Amino acid sequence: MLFFLFLLTIFYFVNGLDRSNNKLKAKYLEDLVETEVKKAQTYKTRINNEDLLGTASKLTNYGSFDFIIVGGGSAGSVVANRLTENLNWNVLLLEAGDVNDDYSDMPFVFDASALSDRNWGYLTTPQKNGCYGRVKKQCPYPRGKILGGSGSINGLFYSRGIKADYDRWADAGNPGWSWNEVLPYFKRIENFESEHIDLKYRGFGGPVNVAYIKPETVPQRAFIEASKEIGIPFVQDYNAADINGASWLQHNIQKGRRVSGANNYVRPAWNRINFNITLRAFVTKILIDPKTKTAIGVEFVKDNIKYVATAKKEVILSGGSINSPQLLMLSGIGPKSELKKHGIQLIQDLPVGQFMKDHIWFLGLHFSSNYVEPLITTKELVSRYLGGVASLHQRSVSYFNSRNWTSPIPNIELSFAPPFPTELYFPSFDNADQEIRLFDSKINKSTDWQFQLSLVHPKSSGNLKLKSSDPNDFPLIDSALFDDPEDIEDLYRAIEIALSLANTSTGRKFNLELNLNIPSCPDKYARRQPRRFWYCVLRQIALPAYHLSSTVKMGPPSDPLASVNHELKVYGVNNLRVIDVSIVPSTVTGHINAQAFLIGEKGADLIKKDHSKK
Repeated sequence: MLFFLFLLTIFYFVNGLDRSNNKLKAKYLEDLVETEVKKAQTYKTRINNEDLLGTASKLTNYGSFDFIIVGGGSAGSVVANRLTENLNWNVLLLEAGDVNDDYSDMPFVFDASALSDRNWGYLTTPQKNGCYGRVKKQCPYPRGKILGGSGSINGLFYSRGIKADYDRWADAGNPGWSWNEVLPYFKRIENFESEHIDLKYRGFGGPVNVAYIKPETVPQRAFIEASKEIGIPFVQDYNAADINGASWLQHNIQKGRRVSGANNYVRPAWNRINFNITLRAFVTKILIDPKTKTAIGVEFVKDNIKYVATAKKEVILSGGSINSPQLLMLSGIGPKSELKKHGIQLIQDLPVGQFMKDHIWFLGLHFSSNYVEPLITTKELVSRYLGGVASLHQRSVSYFNSRNWTSPIPNIELSFAPPFPTELYFPSFDNADQEIRLFDSKINKSTDWQFQLSLVHPKSSGNLKLKSSDPNDFPLIDSALFDDPEDIEDLYRAIEIALSLANTSTGRKFNLELNLNIPSCPDKYARRQPRRFWYCVLRQIALPAYHLSSTVKMGPPSDPLASVNHELKVYGVNNLRVIDVSIVPSTVTGHINAQAFLIGEKGADLIKKDHSKK
């Protein structure tokens, strides 16, 4: 009896400690959210890299490594994990940002992460045919300056693309990148949490968790029903055999927490004795022997000290679609005329930055409704998070072709965000002018339904150039938004389809009514000249979708825009690879973070294959 009472006492003592610890953790997270959101409201966006560079000029030796990886984003995190599996290889990972933290791990605050030092702070150059509602016609380009890269600050949307995307890569002269060859990598990456898993297409047991947010809401189910009414069928899993249709959205979340390269690739490898992770390290130059054209190391700045690190086997760029091409050009690899203009010694004449792709995003379709979502307090958001439930506003998605309803290749992604009212004020890193900010302020987050359209295969192509030879300066990023007139027409047709959802019997039950007032685009045109009206709205509100790729394009030697081959080796330079989404040769029907994980896994295997022979 005494022993039973003793066990009972221990049980209540331990449970009491657990409850106390949970209360302390909840209070800590609530205070953290409040502090970070307040900081975001007064944050001054970075305009250059002055905070990273310091003033030191003398070079200090940082040591010699087998591999140096520049950039700890989604792809770089994968490469770091896979290469350090071989304990005979010493690996240095250099990341310009800091470690990911408790704040970035909470999905519901990702909107505010861009207004912090977790974001590089890039803007496009002034656009000719779009971004009219942005200051100086410059659209934002948030990129993650943090361990995990953009995957540590994004919206966690998981979409891999379709068979035709990757077969197009292979058909363009990139052997090893067809759908049948990349599918095993996607399956290796994934741990898909679902009662309906098609093992022919999906994986489980991998490091990247993919899950649905539960429970399903009334507006979510209404979106699926309204989609059916206009001819968009329900699809159980848009990452399996069929993508055309409406489905529940899949996110990179695990028990409510963000899944990222930082959490799911770097942290499991953190304590390996052959792994050196150096944070707040800004790489300014790749060291290349001009006689042999061989990459031998890098220069970087950390804590106002300038270091040189040497690589015995390879230097691997995983800085992403902005930083990787910029670093290549600063190091003498790029278009001859561009480098000459800035006085940079030419190492290899390559079309770095001359080709750039992105999806085009339109967030302006808000509908008022008779459905009211109650306010969610910060305490409740944190409580859900600690209980393993993620809170995100995008909940459903559909894919279709706005020009050809029967096409197996969609050109539009329509994601649905039901009302998501919180007591937090999340400022946006959008460079919006006063008119767009006024429009945004009139959105009722308790009642409004939002349809977000993305053109996933735009014909417009941009470019990236150097502003100067100084790594302090941001590069010039020209998205060429709507430079091809077919892109704006494709989105206009998609808007017509999205509007028809409100006119279904399901939509009418919720009294859906468009909530849009842009003085630059007078309502008088909306009925008489709808194309003119919507073209105007698109040029005001649409922006690049933050899925930037292709600036260091992969392709065969015959491709005039290719800078790396199918093994991701930089043409004409030894011991140098680029392993991130800048190598993507053409757009995919999905979000770019899934491709980053894929490219990291496949790139690491290519390295292992090469060096296992030596």
